[in-house]
Amino acid sequence: MKCKDKVALVTGAASGIGGRAAVRLAMEGAKLFLMDVNEAGLEKTAEEIRLFGGQAIACPCDVSSEIAVKAAVAQAVEAFGRIDILVNVAGVQITKLLVDTTKADYDRMVDVNLGGTFLTMHEVLPLMKAQRSGAIVNCASELAFVGYHELAVYTATKGAMVSLSRSAALEAIPFGVRVNCVCPGATDTPIFWEGETDPAKRQKMLDQVKVEKPIGRLITTDEVANGILFLASEEASGVVGATLVIDGGFTAQ
Repeated sequence: MKCKDKVALVTGAASGIGGRAAVRLAMEGAKLFLMDVNEAGLEKTAEEIRLFGGQAIACPCDVSSEIAVKAAVAQAVEAFGRIDILVNVAGVQITKLLVDTTKADYDRMVDVNLGGTFLTMHEVLPLMKAQRSGAIVNCASELAFVGYHELAVYTATKGAMVSLSRSAALEAIPFGVRVNCVCPGATDTPIFWEGETDPAKRQKMLDQVKVEKPIGRLITTDEVANGILFLASEEASGVVGATLVIDGGFTAQ
């Protein structure tokens, strides 16, 4: 197993990429500490892990809160004694034109997407430095590299996550800690659908994906989890400050 006896903390673990990454890490032998604001979804992921004999602790947490993140990391260390892997997936996307985006919208995306990544790294990195080992994988986006209509602030937060990860990687690697980014394209997750349930509108969204993406379809959560698992494991022992783009060719155009 790639992560046998490792302790992995995953944010955004209630669904989508975070939920799938957590399950895959557990299948590879890791003990999971799960964080998300969605308590029901968080417990569902934990139960899925426990069903095949894995260990998982569900911790409801808003990653934009410094107090909450400090308490969650302390709980993880108390429960497992260490943290070997940190995966930051928690994120929000508010789709609006820049001129229609409110300061509250801006604050929410910056505080969760960038702020949550900073806060968890701020608490976990000293622990990893002290044990002189660890892997951090931050989930940014293909939109870190290109602009996109109605997503100006969201793309800005994802670009900043990539820059944060690169600089943090240089700080961390002398201590044996690797920091990298995975950058998914449009993925079949709740954040992509944004609550849309109308079949005709969902089909229109899929038709747009077929036009925009060379691969002609949505990326799957398993495909992104594969990248996260690779970067978190010793198979990526020489990978430092990298961005693994899993976007079906979108940014290659």
